[in-house]
Amino acid sequence: MQRKFILNLILLVFVNLLIKPLYLFGIDRGLQNTVGSNAYGLFYALFNLSFILSVVLDPGITNFNNRHIAQNNQLLTKYFSRISVFKLALTVPYFILLLLWYFIFSEQNKTELHLVILLGFSQILNSIVLYNRSNLSGLHLFKTDTFISILDKMLMIIFIGVFLYIPSLKGFLDIQLFCILQLLSFGITAAVSFFIVKFYCINPSFKFDKKFCFLIIKESFPFALLALLMVLYAKIDTVLLKMMHPNGNEEVGIYAAAYRLIDAANMIAILFSGLLYPIFSKLIKDKASVEPMVKTGFKLLVFPAFAFAVVVYVFSMPLMELLYLQHAAFAGKLLGLLLISFVASCITYVCGTLLTANGNIQLLNKIAAIAVVFNVLSNLIFIPEYGAIACAWNAMLSFGFVALAHLYFATKVFSLKIKMLTVIKLVIALLLSYMTSQLLANYHLPALWSFTIALLLAILFLSILRLISFKQLNNIIKAEE
Repeated sequence: MQRKFILNLILLVFVNLLIKPLYLFGIDRGLQNTVGSNAYGLFYALFNLSFILSVVLDPGITNFNNRHIAQNNQLLTKYFSRISVFKLALTVPYFILLLLWYFIFSEQNKTELHLVILLGFSQILNSIVLYNRSNLSGLHLFKTDTFISILDKMLMIIFIGVFLYIPSLKGFLDIQLFCILQLLSFGITAAVSFFIVKFYCINPSFKFDKKFCFLIIKESFPFALLALLMVLYAKIDTVLLKMMHPNGNEEVGIYAAAYRLIDAANMIAILFSGLLYPIFSKLIKDKASVEPMVKTGFKLLVFPAFAFAVVVYVFSMPLMELLYLQHAAFAGKLLGLLLISFVASCITYVCGTLLTANGNIQLLNKIAAIAVVFNVLSNLIFIPEYGAIACAWNAMLSFGFVALAHLYFATKVFSLKIKMLTVIKLVIALLLSYMTSQLLANYHLPALWSFTIALLLAILFLSILRLISFKQLNNIIKAEE
């Protein structure tokens, strides 16, 4: 893997880690504390619905485009002019599905209709941004891509921050205004990214090409199906919770509060998997051993995720009390369960990425389909009585199943070995992390200080037992094609 590519991906990780946590905890959390869990829960469930259906807006287009533009830069003008029109055409079935859901399943009030429309347009614009970014990365304009990747969040921090942190304006902020400002941020980002890509085109002629569109769908269908299944078992729970529980909106809001810390941690994991995919692909193409890189993935992502989960579990209640004005105890209980799904996700980001790079898409689709069926059925059965707790348990079991399946097949396909000594060392590190976290939690220090010290000690334990090594990251950076 070329040094320039890896270094720019690391730049992408670094910049995202500066901006997106600021958005999550400064803006998104502030919004929930301002409007309350009930209003925020309505927004969060509808946002997840619009996100699930957004697979219609991108049936594998972004991956198809990125791969082809990276291999053949001269295709940019032809692809950009045709795919841009194709994506606009896909907004019609997308909105039909979104409005059908509203008229069949919603309470059909004006507020919810306005939110559905605003969030629908936001997802359309976000889909355009992601497509435009695939052109930028395909052209190896990594720094420009990095800027576009954070532009919408930067704008939202400015636009919404004004209302959140200027006392005289705070009373004007509600969910509808938030969605309008979010739409404006996505709109500006989509426009900027569109004109940047257009600048690199030579006299583009925008037209609809039916044969070309069918070619994309045919080639990308397995990947699009995998994306849909993964989104379903990850996001459908809050949509069902809103629909089926008597106090659905508030339950969704509390669930979202607990999940916010997981979202923040997942940003690192998702971006890290972006580093692994091209490296795994190259190793497989060259018929080289993937085992050293899998070990690196576990040392840099999975083992730290275990330690993070243990420490956060101990401090779950104090952290929720620190972050939220309402329902902190309930959110802390949910967080304790959701941490297991986070660890499972990190295993998937390593093993699932490896299987994807190897082309085992049908296998991954089967695993994801089982997870979807289990998740939907169990939520339909248990949500009416247990609400958000049922969602947390089902997420834990669904993500856990997927992670174990990916781990099993990755070891089987690539003849990887799990060393018992490594498992024993991990258990020792986690026990030490748990005990020191408990001691610090009971010590008379501010919760944030105790949490930070416990987290640093957990990393130290991993390092002492050689379960984490920052030299491994250096090896990735120095990797050459």
